[in-house]
Amino acid sequence: MTESKSIREMSLLETVWELLDADDELSDEAKYVVIAALDSEDALSEQLGGGAVTHQRPDSTPEAQEPAGAFLREIRVAGFRGIGPQASLTITPYPGITVISGRNGSGKSSFAEALEYALTGQSYRWKHKAKLWVDAWRNLHQGDPCEVRVDFTTENGPKTSIGAQWSGGAELNDAQHWSQREGEKRQDGVDALGWTTAIEIHRPILSYDEIGGLLEREPSKLYDELDKLLALDEVQDAERRLNAEYTERRRPRKTARDALVALKKKLVSVDDERVSALTKLVRSRTPDLDAIAELVAGTNSSEHARVAALEAIAEKELPDINAAGLIAAGLRDSLASARTLADDAMRTTEQRSDLLQRALEFRSAHDDEAPACPVCGEGVLTVAWEHHAREAIAAEGSQLAMYREARRHVHEHEQSARRLFESLRDVARVEDTELYTLTAYRDAFGVASALPVAVEDLPSHIEANLPPVVEALAALRTEAASAMADLQDAWAPIAEEALEWLALERRARETDGTVKTIEEARTWVQENSQRFRAQRLEPISEGARAIWSQLRQESDVEISEIALEGKRTHRKAVLRGHVDGKPAGALSVMSQGELHALALALFLPRATSSASPFRFIVLDDPIQAMDPAKIDGFLNVLTDLAASRQVIVFSHDDRLATAIRQHSIDAHLIEVTRESGSQLVVKSADEPARRYVDDAFAIVADENVPEDVKRRACPGLFRFAIEAAARQVYFTRSNVDGQPQHDTEAQWAEAKSATACVALALHGATNADLSGWKSWRPHRRPAMTIATKGVHKGATIGKDDVRDLRKTVDDILEQR
Repeated sequence: MTESKSIREMSLLETVWELLDADDELSDEAKYVVIAALDSEDALSEQLGGGAVTHQRPDSTPEAQEPAGAFLREIRVAGFRGIGPQASLTITPYPGITVISGRNGSGKSSFAEALEYALTGQSYRWKHKAKLWVDAWRNLHQGDPCEVRVDFTTENGPKTSIGAQWSGGAELNDAQHWSQREGEKRQDGVDALGWTTAIEIHRPILSYDEIGGLLEREPSKLYDELDKLLALDEVQDAERRLNAEYTERRRPRKTARDALVALKKKLVSVDDERVSALTKLVRSRTPDLDAIAELVAGTNSSEHARVAALEAIAEKELPDINAAGLIAAGLRDSLASARTLADDAMRTTEQRSDLLQRALEFRSAHDDEAPACPVCGEGVLTVAWEHHAREAIAAEGSQLAMYREARRHVHEHEQSARRLFESLRDVARVEDTELYTLTAYRDAFGVASALPVAVEDLPSHIEANLPPVVEALAALRTEAASAMADLQDAWAPIAEEALEWLALERRARETDGTVKTIEEARTWVQENSQRFRAQRLEPISEGARAIWSQLRQESDVEISEIALEGKRTHRKAVLRGHVDGKPAGALSVMSQGELHALALALFLPRATSSASPFRFIVLDDPIQAMDPAKIDGFLNVLTDLAASRQVIVFSHDDRLATAIRQHSIDAHLIEVTRESGSQLVVKSADEPARRYVDDAFAIVADENVPEDVKRRACPGLFRFAIEAAARQVYFTRSNVDGQPQHDTEAQWAEAKSATACVALALHGATNADLSGWKSWRPHRRPAMTIATKGVHKGATIGKDDVRDLRKTVDDILEQR
């Protein structure tokens, strides 16, 4: 950071970038998160989601943002808040006091609200406004068109305008904001004017009702509002956004940690090999998730092998005894039928029939009509032989078919019987598990598996040896299922809980890196926010104490220190002071009026900083709850401010205007009244020039004032009235033309007479000829003569002379 530009003179974002650049310990990721958090929730979410590009440092060169010194010229409002048809509030655009008075409900504050909304746009003030205001922002009587236009004069620059407008049915935040310099194209928003940072730091508008009651609230609320006064809203919002993101994104880690604690508690009381292995794994500082997943899945545990073996036994299928009985009966019946048909004769017939069939096939395969017999070689297989052979085969075929069918049934039942026993399986011993029914089953299995050689013995073997196997297997299955359940009853819930924790831990590890970055950024913002606050608060605190010294009229409370201390739930604003020389908490001993005055003292130093491009201050109802002594002090403060600032005060009562009149303060008084249909009437109630006219008329009309006093006093009032009117015209014109304020004041100081003042106001030169202007209307020359020669020689003045003065003043003011 260069010495020529202090942090106080820089925008908040520039300051943050300077500090981030100088911080070598903070990671780049955390730096970008800080910048995104200062921007918006969307920017922060995008940055944390990995979708944001690296943020660019803002361009702080004068060409990028050159503030324009601005005076308020006019506010035009239609369809907004308490204003229906368009109403205009015109203000003299140069240093001085302007008081806009009107009863509650007159619509005067709608001008102030319209100015603030047009100037600040989506400001923090309106974001936190009560919902009632948001719902009633559009005028009920005439809400369309709905628009705000504010005109400014700027030093060394063209006239400037800003505005906001809403289409029919649009919501408050749907406004189209714009800005425009005279002779240039209209731009969206007000950024093109170079006021963005200035609005942030030197907010020139204050609703006194909004801040006046804050000093009565708890210290944390006052801390928050003073934070806003310091133009550090973005820092507060960044802290809130980072805290919210930190809380949300660390929730997976907290959930996983809580789940792990619960899991470890359950592991202590279980005696199981898998539990012991799991306990060892989860005790690691960074548990091996893959190893735990493998363990829980059971792929690396002897316990899993035991369970698998027991499960295989428990799920073995029992042989169907009924089906086995049918197989045995069927085999026995088939055997009996085959024995009946299978005697020697049948077998001989079968053999002869088979031989004849082959001989026929042999004869058919030769072309000769009578081939020799292939068996004896002597006989001849003639046609007659073929007929005879076929008749013999046909006669013997029926009996052979019955015999062959019986043999087929025997074979099929035998195969079914053998497959029945082949389906039985031996069961091996399960390691580390005692199955008491296993021996009985294995014995029964051994007997049943020893099949007889003769098929005739199979039915009896089935009936005798299969039921013991089924009975033993059923008992073994039950015992295996019970043993498996015992193993799973201890492990299953732990395995299930471990799986749930695994899922939580994996998710937590995905967010751990982001949480670390957020924590880095959050810590950095928290630590540096106090630095920002102290730097911004220091000049405000100094100025506030100085202003309080004037506002404290007849108050025994002296402010010695204003500080913001603590953070988060322990944050508080501390105002220390002395009461009659004894230390005391300032807020605890202040009256309502003193609290309001103190709130104002806190606001004004920031708005009147020399670095602010705004040459105006707007105060809405600042004197409520002030006693008369405080109002006098407040008027002194305004008078000091008005030497270099355009001070605009909206007030619902007449006490301030009365005090201005009583003390003959140079101020413009405007009245606002409200007619039916939200139609506002804005008129001048009192201007310095006209007030001098009224004073002159009062002296002339007062019969108790000696004539010699009138002769000496009234010419001076004539001069004051004409010079005040000329000053108002000249300063207005100069500021509208963009002439620097110090040049305007220097030229005005060269006007040493009423004539020179009028010449400067009307023609821009103190030596301009006014003879033609004086002669144009008959009342001008007499009034000017009294204001010049009469001041030195005295003059006899009547009511008609004062009327000439009034007309002359009106003529001059018409040139604004």
